[in-house]
Parts: sequence; C-alpha cells; structure tokens
Amino acid sequence: MENKYADLENSFDCACKDVVTKLSEVYKSDYQVGGPGKLNTFLDLIQQEFDAVETKFVGDNNLISDHGALHAVRAIAKAYAKRCVEDYGKVA
Repeated sequence: MENKYADLENSFDCACKDVVTKLSEVYKSDYQVGGPGKLNTFLDLIQQEFDAVETKFVGDNNLISDHGALHAVRAIAKAYAKRCVEDYGKVA
C-alpha cells in the first residue's frame, strides 16, 4: 500500500533541508567561535527553527485536523532536529 502522505512528506523533507542549510550558515557566522555558552543557545535555536517550520507547514497545508499528516510531519521534524542537535552537540 502506497503511503498517502508521500508527497506531503517529500515536500516537508525539503523544507527541513532548507532549515538545516540555514542553521549551518547561522552556526558558521554567529556561533562557531562562541564556546559552550553560545553552543547551548544554538542548540535551543535548532529546536525553535524546526518548531517554526513545522507550524508554518501545517498551517500552509491546512493539516491541523489531519492526524495522520500531523504525525508524519512531526516525525520528520523531530528526526531532523534530533540529528542536528546530535551533530552540533559533538562540537562541544
């Protein structure tokens, strides 16, 4: 059975990749030389950015009442945020 949310998931995956690119640029320009204190702030920023992209995507696609779509979107956002936190957390 084909995943009925495949197109939606692919679209949101692209949005998350854009967030990763943006975070990478922000890290290099604002946080890379800031030490552990700056790193903690950046790790918080990661969560805020993924929360924001999730909220925007859900609103733009009118998914608030589609529990299956919400679950899929949240799972993707959580996976990307977790991966970013783990990757940047290793820097400390």
